[in-house]
Amino acid sequence: MLTAHKNIFISALSFFIFCFAPLDTVNAADYYTLDELYKLHPEEEGKAAQFIVRVKGETPPLSIKPLKFSVAIVYPGKQISDYWRRSSRSFQARLEQYGIKPDIYSFYIKPTASLREQNIAFSKALAKKPDFLIFTLDALRHKRMIEPILIQEKPNLILQNITTPIKAWEDKQPLMYIGFDHVTGSTILAKYFAKKTHGNGNYAVLLPDPGYLSEVRGKTFISYMDKNTQLSLVAVYQTGIDKEKARQATLAILEQNPDIEFIYTCATDIALGAIEALREKDMLGKVMVNGWGGGSSELKAIENGEMDVTVMRITDDNGAAMADAVVLKMLGESENLPLVFSGRFELIEKGITSQKLNDLREKSFRYSGITKE
Repeated sequence: MLTAHKNIFISALSFFIFCFAPLDTVNAADYYTLDELYKLHPEEEGKAAQFIVRVKGETPPLSIKPLKFSVAIVYPGKQISDYWRRSSRSFQARLEQYGIKPDIYSFYIKPTASLREQNIAFSKALAKKPDFLIFTLDALRHKRMIEPILIQEKPNLILQNITTPIKAWEDKQPLMYIGFDHVTGSTILAKYFAKKTHGNGNYAVLLPDPGYLSEVRGKTFISYMDKNTQLSLVAVYQTGIDKEKARQATLAILEQNPDIEFIYTCATDIALGAIEALREKDMLGKVMVNGWGGGSSELKAIENGEMDVTVMRITDDNGAAMADAVVLKMLGESENLPLVFSGRFELIEKGITSQKLNDLREKSFRYSGITKE
């Protein structure tokens, strides 16, 4: 079954008109999973556990006068998902609890931005000569942008939305990797669909562009299904994080596979595009679809009965983690920082009570606000 699925995966990608696959993708051989990291460096697991306790709590009082530093943030924040905007807000709010108001320079780009656009934003951020740079990593081109910073050891680098350390950087790692482990979240969803379908039927997958997210969210899910169910993968499309492309891909899937059980989507914008196509075909409730991340737009879709399930990040933990990492570094206590912070998840299904959903909103958006988009 695994071989057949691989063939479907490759053939679907080869003809899909929306796929502009770069050759510089990050693959599993490039990074350590959390399990691999903790086997190689068992002390990291203990540091991570202690840091999680700190992040979940309130800010401890500072024993010195307010710290002065600057931060540049480069995020793919121009998308429907509010993860990146909430990350910035929760980071700033956590620092304010410490009584700290650093100079923060934010540069938001589209997740589909060209390499030139990304380089421009990156260069503008570095031109601010910040003490800390917060960036993400999805493809090999990002590694090439980051490596000179690691060699120079300035500015201090935090990589957001990645929890798998790059092997090639063994001796020159960033200050921290901070996010919500994509393998863990995707496995939670895989187990949900395996149980819901009793391991039988057909399904399709909608992926972002080739890169880290496709690897850890998409291939993780497919691998789990291959190993643990009799479900058949009948279509795979790489739409990028693009709602309209996801909508068109879903229409094609439904045309060719009207008896499909569910469509697994790897990002909020993709999920909402799939939902729009299902609505057009009057198939909402007949074909299951998931979200990934549990941001405001996904929770609204859950409430409206349009989305069947999502794995919700306790989102503001990531901003708190970044703030605490910066504070400990400035205090000269970076030895207490784990290399990786991986935040908490909650599985949310359609039909959840309003009270429970509101409780989860307050828990997840404790800094960024439950009414903000």
